[in-house]
Amino acid sequence: MTTSRHAPAPPADPSGALPAGDPRWTVDSPAVGTGLTARPCGDTLRPAEPPATARPVALALSGGGFRATLAALGFVRLLADTGLLPRLRYSSSVSGGSVANGCLATAWPALREAGFTARAVEDLLIEPVLDRVSGRSLKHALVGGLWRTLGPTTRTDLLARCLDEWFLDGAELEHLDAQVRWIVNAANQTTGARFTFERDVYGDYTIGLAPTAGTGLRLSRAVSASAAVPGAFPPVVLDRGPFPCATHPPALLDGGTYDNTGLEAVDGDRYPHTFLCVLNAGGLLRPGVYGRVPVVRDLARANSLLYRQSTALRTRAVVERFERARAVGPDDDVPHGARRGVLVQLSTRFPADGSEALRRWRAAFTEQPAHDGRHLALVPTVFDRLDAGLCRALVRRGWWLGGAALAAFHPHLLPEDLTALRPPQR
Repeated sequence: MTTSRHAPAPPADPSGALPAGDPRWTVDSPAVGTGLTARPCGDTLRPAEPPATARPVALALSGGGFRATLAALGFVRLLADTGLLPRLRYSSSVSGGSVANGCLATAWPALREAGFTARAVEDLLIEPVLDRVSGRSLKHALVGGLWRTLGPTTRTDLLARCLDEWFLDGAELEHLDAQVRWIVNAANQTTGARFTFERDVYGDYTIGLAPTAGTGLRLSRAVSASAAVPGAFPPVVLDRGPFPCATHPPALLDGGTYDNTGLEAVDGDRYPHTFLCVLNAGGLLRPGVYGRVPVVRDLARANSLLYRQSTALRTRAVVERFERARAVGPDDDVPHGARRGVLVQLSTRFPADGSEALRRWRAAFTEQPAHDGRHLALVPTVFDRLDAGLCRALVRRGWWLGGAALAAFHPHLLPEDLTALRPPQR
C-alpha cells in the first residue's frame, strides 16, 4: 500500500514507497545537477558475493516485453542443457528480462533440488510462464484493475500486484536464494544512475545502498520498477530515508532507459573469471514514420536512435572484451579488460559456412528465426497475450542462439554428442 498521492509531503509507509505525485522527486539531485559531475556516495555497504564456484557464470537479460521474457527462458534452458546452470552466480536483468529473472529466482530452490536438469527448467520455469502468457493478457488484467488506481495505488503498483499473482508468488527480496546474486535493474531519474534491487541491498552509487532486511520489499516491486515504461507506468517513488546520501526520493522507471542490456552490473573487471552470457532481445530501430504528430514522431524517433546508440556502444565494448580473451586461448588467464562469454541478439545471423562446431549445431538443430512469416526480432514489445506457437518459437529461438554462440566461440562447452540434447518444443 502507498500513502495518498494528494497529501502534501506525507510520511513514508512501511514499504518505503512515496506517492507518485509527490513533488520532491522532480528536483535535480546534487549528484547530477547542472555543472556538477556525478560522484559516488562513499558508503561502505555492498552486496554479498555468492558462494564461490569453479568458473562461475553470469547472465545478462535485456528488456523487450514478453518477447524478451520468453527468449530469456530458452537461453536459460540452454544453460541447463550444457551443464552451465549450476554454475550461475550472477543474474542481471532489465524490464521484460526481469520478468524471466524474477521467475528464475523464484524457481531456483526447486530447480536445484531437481538437479538443474533441462526437464526441470521446462516443468518448473518455462511451462508455467507459457501457460500464463499464452492464456491471458497482462495488459487486459491491468486495464481491468484500473479502478484500483482511483485511490493511492498507481498503475505501477497494479503491475506489481499482477506480477505477484501471475509469476512471483509474493517473494520478498531478502528471502531470495543466496546461491545467486540476483540483480534487477531500474533507472533512477532523480540521479540519472542505474538503480539496483538485490537480495540484500537496493540503491545506486550516488545515493548509496540500503539493506533490504526487514523492509518487506517484494521482488514484484523490483520487477515492476524495472519494467515501468515511461508514459504507460508512473515512476516508483521510494522514501529517501534509508539511503545515506539521498537528498531527494528516488524515482524509478524502466531500466532500459539507462541500459537495456543489463550489462553494467556484471561487466566489471571484478569478474575476470566469470563466463558472461548476454541475450539482447530488445527492439530494433525500425524504418518509416513514427506516427503522424510532427513533434511526437520526431521525439519518438530521436529516442529510438538514442536507445540504439547506447545499446550498440555497450555491445561493442563487451565484444571487444571477448576478442581480447580469445586471443590468449580458452585456458589461459585473461588479461586486464578481457572477458570470456557470448552475446547474441534475436536478430543475430551466424554464417552458414562457420566453424565445424557451428556447422554441426546447424545440422543437428534447424534454425527457425521466424514465426508466421515474421522474424522473431520484430515481434512487438508488449505485455499482452501471445499466441502459444509464437511463445514456443521465442523460447526455441533463445535456446538455439545460445547454442549457436557456444558452438561458434566456445565449442568445448557443448556436449560432444549433440543428439543427446532435446530442443524446446516448437
